[in-house]
Amino acid sequence: MSENLKAKTAKGVGWGFADNILGLGITAVANIILARILSPADFGIIGMTAIFMTLSTSLVDSGFTGALTRKKDTVKADFDTVFYFNLAVSCLLYAVLFFCSPFIARFFREPILVPVIRILGISLIINAFGIVQKIILVRRIDFRTQAWISLVSSFAAAVAAVAMAFYGFGVWSLVVLQVGKLAVNTILLWSVSRWHPGLCFSRKSFRDMFSFGSRLLITSIISTIWSEMYSFIIGKMYSSSVLGQYSRADKVKNMVTSNVSSVMQKVSYPVLASIQDEGERQINVYRKVLKTTVLISFTAVFGVWAVAGPFILTVFGNQWLPAVDYLRIMCFSGLFLPLMMCSANVINADGRSDITLVLEILKTVMGLIPVVFGIIFSVEALLWSMVGVSFILFVVHAAYVSKVIHYSVGRQLADILPTLCVSIVMALIVNAMNMLVMPQWLLLLLQICAGGTIVVLAYEFVYKSTEYRDIKNELFRLIRKIGK
Repeated sequence: MSENLKAKTAKGVGWGFADNILGLGITAVANIILARILSPADFGIIGMTAIFMTLSTSLVDSGFTGALTRKKDTVKADFDTVFYFNLAVSCLLYAVLFFCSPFIARFFREPILVPVIRILGISLIINAFGIVQKIILVRRIDFRTQAWISLVSSFAAAVAAVAMAFYGFGVWSLVVLQVGKLAVNTILLWSVSRWHPGLCFSRKSFRDMFSFGSRLLITSIISTIWSEMYSFIIGKMYSSSVLGQYSRADKVKNMVTSNVSSVMQKVSYPVLASIQDEGERQINVYRKVLKTTVLISFTAVFGVWAVAGPFILTVFGNQWLPAVDYLRIMCFSGLFLPLMMCSANVINADGRSDITLVLEILKTVMGLIPVVFGIIFSVEALLWSMVGVSFILFVVHAAYVSKVIHYSVGRQLADILPTLCVSIVMALIVNAMNMLVMPQWLLLLLQICAGGTIVVLAYEFVYKSTEYRDIKNELFRLIRKIGK
């Protein structure tokens, strides 16, 4: 990897995590406060809308984000075309959601879903106005600008949502948290961007990008159905309260898995796409991405598994106790999500979105197995079957990567194994501390300190990881820069 590309990637990763830590971190803090004020049923109501909102968001994007990010030689017509197409689709989908909301409410037997869906749906149109501006920042690997925009928008939405919860607005505070963040984010993107839409819609540009993006669109739709169908089934078969507990555990898991995946995907995709024709170099870059992803995600996921009980009780309160067991099981399936995202990223960057589509179809078909277990047995049975399915899917993804960039499954596993061993040892030691009798908040604090110490000592003296050293150096560089 050249020094220039390495530096841009390192900065991108740093600011990408700053974006997630600051922006999503503020949203997470707001959710913690809201979880102590609102009931699990309120969160369950929002969980019932997830599959419809996420699916609609995928349709608005239509794979054009990936296509435009990957395209090397762009002209203004490309950006205008994407903007107007996204805006038109978002308006159409909002109309569909508006008129279908009564049927959705009757399906779940929750009348409040009618106004909730109609207000949440506005976020589709708001988001469409800012997609192109965000693509431009991603193409530049400018995650610094995205980080401060995310910080401001998250803070504004969080303040408004918490205030509404205190004044007894219930589930509407969660609606404001989502819609408000997107609204402020879009306004700021327009204020900092030098690009504004013209009056050019190019059919040629549309065809060129849609030929690649259409497969990503289908992939995204299938992926959404796979990831959200469990909430759909739990909401239908059980209750909004049980769905709320599941959603809480899922969000805690996603604080690690989805954040790591999204950061590495945003940073690595434009980098990998820029060297798609350089075989050996692409392998080296992807190995770096994979090992960095594993180092961060495995450490965090196994850490969350070990401290699940003290964390849920301390942060969210006793009303969320059922979420502890859900979270501990979900951590095991969560190990494989960042790895599969990495695999899909390099496959797409190489122009093989057809393979990604095949993988998503397979993922959705296999995803029906946990659904059957959930319907016949229990939520826990659904979660454990998810673990098995996720492992099998990871192996299949790794096999396809070996065909696309000639990075064998054996080499991938060998690169992952040392970090896996360090993470398991750390998790077992930290988990053993749960036998200590003390206040949950104090136990959580001791576990975090112990886990952090074990990881640092392991990478400093036992397994001297290059990726650990790079992350450490980048953190020290940021600290020195802030201190000046």
